[in-house]
Amino acid sequence: MSGGTPDLPTYRAFTCIPGHWYKNFSHNGIRTAILRGIAWAGKRENVDEFCKPEELGAALRYVEGGAPRPQDLPKQLEVHPEFDISLVAAEPLINNPMNINWDEKGRLWVVETPEYPNGLRQANVESWMDSGSVKPGQYEREPMDRVSILTDTDGDGVMDKKQVFADKIELATSSVFYKNGIIVCAAPDIWYFEDTNGDDKADKRTKLYTNLGTRDTHAVINNMRWGLDGWVYATHGYSSTDDVKSGDGSKGFGPIGSGVVRFKPDGSAFEQYCSRGGNTWGLDITWDGQVFYTQPTSGVLFHHVVLPEYVLAKGKLPGVTSSNGLLPGEPTHPAMQWEKQAYVQIDQVGSYTAGAGCAIYEGGAWPAKWNYGYFVTEPTLNIVSHFQVEPDGVTYKAHREPGREQTEFIRSKNLWFRPIEVRVGPDGALYVVDFCNQAIIHNDTRGPTHGPANAAVRPDRDHYYGRIWKVQHKQAKKVEVVQLGKADQDKQKEMVAAAINKHQKFTANRLLLEQGIRFKVVSSSVTADAMTAFKAALMASDARSLEQVFTSYVNATEDWTRSAIVAGLSDKADGAILSALSSSQNESLGSLVGALLPAALKSSDKLVAACTSADSKADVLKITILRGIAQQLNEAPVLTPALTDALKKLLAQPALAAATLPLVMKWDKGGALAGEVKTQLAKLDATLADNA
Repeated sequence: MSGGTPDLPTYRAFTCIPGHWYKNFSHNGIRTAILRGIAWAGKRENVDEFCKPEELGAALRYVEGGAPRPQDLPKQLEVHPEFDISLVAAEPLINNPMNINWDEKGRLWVVETPEYPNGLRQANVESWMDSGSVKPGQYEREPMDRVSILTDTDGDGVMDKKQVFADKIELATSSVFYKNGIIVCAAPDIWYFEDTNGDDKADKRTKLYTNLGTRDTHAVINNMRWGLDGWVYATHGYSSTDDVKSGDGSKGFGPIGSGVVRFKPDGSAFEQYCSRGGNTWGLDITWDGQVFYTQPTSGVLFHHVVLPEYVLAKGKLPGVTSSNGLLPGEPTHPAMQWEKQAYVQIDQVGSYTAGAGCAIYEGGAWPAKWNYGYFVTEPTLNIVSHFQVEPDGVTYKAHREPGREQTEFIRSKNLWFRPIEVRVGPDGALYVVDFCNQAIIHNDTRGPTHGPANAAVRPDRDHYYGRIWKVQHKQAKKVEVVQLGKADQDKQKEMVAAAINKHQKFTANRLLLEQGIRFKVVSSSVTADAMTAFKAALMASDARSLEQVFTSYVNATEDWTRSAIVAGLSDKADGAILSALSSSQNESLGSLVGALLPAALKSSDKLVAACTSADSKADVLKITILRGIAQQLNEAPVLTPALTDALKKLLAQPALAAATLPLVMKWDKGGALAGEVKTQLAKLDATLADNA
């Protein structure tokens, strides 16, 4: 055609190159692709025209080598012989479950996060297929994460109906119930989704907090739990922030980082509860008030919070941290070993590199030996682990069940079993959240490209599958799941006091707290609680009570209790130091006085004066006080006649002169004590010159 464009051919070509291995053609997925390709090349309207019914539908969804059918997976699991495992929910009803919870009616709620790991973050052309974008550069869509209510309508134990309560959430990781709705953490924000008309659909959303860290989406805030004190607790990874903000951005609450955090559900306060560098992915709070968490990347799997940060911020001994690590370098025992690089652990190899979830069993249904047992998942190794937890002074110790040291509570012979969370339900059973995703490793230090969420680019990341499993003891007692009305205070108080299931007790306690009622009966399971020592020191108000605190300090066998006492006395540090000088135990209180001194520097003149009159048995404490003041107090007080006289007396005492000299050199600007200083320096020179 002159001056025009030649007609383009209208034929189609389909090419398939599966190789020469005959078994390729028996693979249902390849066979269906070939038949569909032929139909497409032949311009058939129905590309499935040549396929048999058994080659479509579930046969494509559950192909050989892919995710197994939910009902088939238990056959590929090794489960502790005392337990049975059964399916609770699976795709297509739910997708990528991250977190579960039960409301006061006993209904199961699930946080679904098909957005993980990238959300709406913009990615480059190379990684756009693993970014959630429609195509390169296009991100114009609503976020897809949601929180749903699941129902079993036919009573077979498997959920078959879903009501989406809140949707259009980006990268949701956890939820807790609050008043007429739920609080959802979806960094950088924490939301309150409220149902104002009772139709089980959130129609109002309020941003409680914002500006939380997001630089790595597997290191953000997660695993929220209600505390007995009315705060919401959560774990946090290394995606830190310099300043968490109120929802409207008007108020800052300071920095937040790895460990355990907590916040008020009304948006009024946010703080670090326990600090420890690493990624933290599991939290549980026991009915006796103990806070436990899972943090594998630090090399220590399981932690107990002995003293929270708000206590240690008041004062502590050097080197004391808020939590105790119970399982350092704990080895794992998976059912299989994977040689393929994409599936093997990146760090903490052979231990817990991605240990997630934390459930302390207080369900009331299992035999007594399981009480206070710790359950944790390791998705990279396809296992669920169990450890027995026992009191050990102010903290705990943990170990595997005797006779099962070389195996796991559950371990899989199938790659697709990816447990990421465990919870004990209101019926006393253990529930396992299975992410069911072959691409479970988030970032990969071996070289793959990383996207804007610091996730390794993996186009094979799945955003469809997901299961929830129920694990119940074969001899379990039946635990009645009591439905609680939000305003039925008598029933709520009864459940707090009498229920044998922790989840039901916590639910009742939460409902009471929402009505402004504190009603809880708890007792610590540890033989000596460091918080008890803190409270006793805090309440000590006279020389009788202070002497009892000093006795507790001297008798303590570890530094958590000693630090708790330091913190409790910090607001009255000067008075405590003065009492220590006259205490019959003063020779053993040096570290206490040294730790309290920074909080007492404003009363340095009183402390110096007290050193002149105290018994010589307190000389060790006097030296600690004098040296500490000289080193730590930058601004010299007014050298009054009384203070000058006190310093003279101290310089005259051979045991105290050397400790007093630096203080005099800093404070005596006018040379009022020059003669005494000269005398002491001469004595020191003579001592140094004495070869003997």
